[in-house]
Amino acid sequence: MDKRDGYRWTSNPTEEQLKQETVKGQLLSNLRSPFVLTFVKTQGADQTIRESLNAESPKTKTSLTKTETGLQVAYDFPDKQLGFAIQYELTADGLRARMPTAGIREEGEAAVFSLDLLPYFGAAKPEEDGYLFVPDGPGGLVNFGTKQADLSRGYIHQVYGMEVTNMGNWFRSGERREDIAYPVFGIKRGEHAYLAVMTRGADSANVAAIPPGLKSSYFNIFSSQIYREEYLYQMSRLAAPLKAIQKVRLDTDREVEYRFLRQADASYVGMAKSYRAYLKANGRIGEPLKPSDHAPIYIKMMGGNYRSAFNRVEYVAATTFAQATSIMNDLLKRGVAKPTVVYYGWQNQGDYKMDKRFPIEPSLGGGAGARSFVSDMRAKGIDVLFEDDFVWIDGNHSSASGKNDGVRGIDGTVYVEEGWFISKPAKTVAMAYDTIRKLKGIGAAGVLFNQIGEWVFHDYAGDRIATRSDTISVYEGLLDYAKRTLGTASVYRGNAYAIGEVGYIDDLPHESSFDFMVDETVPFYPIVLHGFVPYSFGDGNLRDDEDTEFLKAVEYGAAPSFFLTHDDSRKLQYTASNFLYSSQYAKWADRIAAEYAKFDSLAPLYAQEMTNHERLSANRYATTYADGTRVVVDYGAKTFKVEKGGGA
Repeated sequence: MDKRDGYRWTSNPTEEQLKQETVKGQLLSNLRSPFVLTFVKTQGADQTIRESLNAESPKTKTSLTKTETGLQVAYDFPDKQLGFAIQYELTADGLRARMPTAGIREEGEAAVFSLDLLPYFGAAKPEEDGYLFVPDGPGGLVNFGTKQADLSRGYIHQVYGMEVTNMGNWFRSGERREDIAYPVFGIKRGEHAYLAVMTRGADSANVAAIPPGLKSSYFNIFSSQIYREEYLYQMSRLAAPLKAIQKVRLDTDREVEYRFLRQADASYVGMAKSYRAYLKANGRIGEPLKPSDHAPIYIKMMGGNYRSAFNRVEYVAATTFAQATSIMNDLLKRGVAKPTVVYYGWQNQGDYKMDKRFPIEPSLGGGAGARSFVSDMRAKGIDVLFEDDFVWIDGNHSSASGKNDGVRGIDGTVYVEEGWFISKPAKTVAMAYDTIRKLKGIGAAGVLFNQIGEWVFHDYAGDRIATRSDTISVYEGLLDYAKRTLGTASVYRGNAYAIGEVGYIDDLPHESSFDFMVDETVPFYPIVLHGFVPYSFGDGNLRDDEDTEFLKAVEYGAAPSFFLTHDDSRKLQYTASNFLYSSQYAKWADRIAAEYAKFDSLAPLYAQEMTNHERLSANRYATTYADGTRVVVDYGAKTFKVEKGGGA
């Protein structure tokens, strides 16, 4: 109960409310339980059949223990020889629920598959005023109303994306959508709301949002904790793959913190502020940005890449270091005042042999050309980052082998896609450390890491599972090392585990998955990050919808970026960099200068926190900053305007 106004949050609908419920049996008893546990059997003909238990299951034994900080409730199912515990603790901001892995007991044939924690906490009827918040793209709202199961099968997706080493996930899914980049969810009911932060074990959990008509007459949202994966394995090359359940349980603690909000803070904006406060309090986000007279802009340059022709490999240079210097000097003359350069394709023969990056590609100018370029840029106050991928390895063109260096799936096989395999985190770190030391020698200001900020995975090699949490710990250490050694580390996408270590996020989630469940896309994640970590969306010269994507960057507080080459992009047509379909600087110079001038008018806002975001009409949105300035974007008129503090 919130003592400020007497509002009561409940884990389940009341008995009076349940009298109106039409579901029966297990579904009805689930509505009375603070959990739903799904288990499988480890013995027998079919070990993939899932069964469920809850607090009202027959023969359930419950014991309560008062702790120094809260209450532990232990559940025992003697006929299944299965048990676990949930620990509850009141905090200054709300409620913390924890499931210690040490409290799980599996002594018979039953094995925990998943556990839905507080699945009906704050569940709402369709006629109520409010919405579910889901971490879809930058943020998604599921409005209460008439949405039924025939329109949506619900939102059930894993934090940081599906487990890539388990191909069964991909075969069953058949979908391509925005992965979850931050481990939160929430619900708004009138003038009250909560934000739930998965503070432990988030990487092995789903966020589940269910509309009325599927399992009850309520809108509900919760975390579904994954303890075992179902996977596909091949008995032989000719046989169809079979389903199985992993034997060893994922041995990690799970914890969810519910942060209660009210009145003006009971919104997705209030939820974002609450998550930002959580990150700041726990040292999970960097220091505030320093104010600047000019807006940042990120200029990506593609040096080039390799192509195969007539049984030989040749490097195709598109932007030498000398040409990159010429481009940057011209941009400075055009008024582009605060650029950062990200240089791609600098490795010897580009992507051909990624474990042999050095010496730097001679046709670009080699090591001497790189040092001269970096030195010249530093003298002008411009940082130069070098992009690299230390996760994917081409087994066909590398001294590394999948057998020794590749991550293994549940069935013990190395996951390989068109000859490429995923590097074990230890191998990734070894390659990255060597590269970082050598880049330091030419004066590089940092590395933009491909993959590390985008996805994580288990490694089932040997007797012990190296979990996604283990992968995250290794990646956090690598980002910290790069930052300490070079000055900055940057990533793509910016999954939440990375944001405390990075100085820039490229391609931050900014679009919805466009499914039937999500009614509205909102800038939750940009609100969390703005003023602490610079980020950009798609590159200005590679947009699908030029005006809309430009205005979205303005509305969501993103920095501009462009991906350029000195030569015509057609030179790269038969290389792995053929995605650059329009990148020649000479064709984009005027546009870059004109667009930068528009972003530069927002320069006073880049170091400020966002304080509000609102939809004014169907095509007009307003974003408010700490000093009271509002930026109003009008997608109908294809314009934006800046209203200084107080609307003047």
